Amino acid sequence: MSRKLTLRTKDSKTLILSGMDEFLGGLMRDIPLLGTPSSQSEQRLFPDPTGGREAEADADWREFVRPELEDYFAANRDVVEEDLEGMRESKGGGLEVEIPMAHLPQWIHALNQARLALNTKHNLGERELEEDDELSGEVGLVLFHIQFYGLLQEWMLSLVDSL
Repeated sequence: MSRKLTLRTKDSKTLILSGMDEFLGGLMRDIPLLGTPSSQSEQRLFPDPTGGREAEADADWREFVRPELEDYFAANRDVVEEDLEGMRESKGGGLEVEIPMAHLPQWIHALNQARLALNTKHNLGERELEEDDELSGEVGLVLFHIQFYGLLQEWMLSLVDSL
């Protein structure tokens, strides 16, 4: 049975993302884990502001700014993870998750972290990200993953702009 992925309002304070099969549900559950910095993604998520040109400024950033940024990123992932704990089978079939409107900024940030981490882990360049050719295998799956998260970000950003 084919399902239609939808993001709709339940009420003025809640969205419902529905129409997910187990595969898309799994991609959703991956968001917090993927956005957790690894040795590969750390430099991409927390680059030194001067790229080594000003050692003192970079050291100050690592000491005073980066810890707060790490905490902020972790808090975003925690909110998403808590929301995803409520994922359930919908009455019409498929999986759905309720997302409080107040959590949209955290979702947008967590999705971006996950996209950046996937891109870095798989060493994808502009060519792969912009290519229209059908890709198969692991690269195709990773690109689908990144594009799926991008679609969700786009939907959520359009809602944030309308609030």
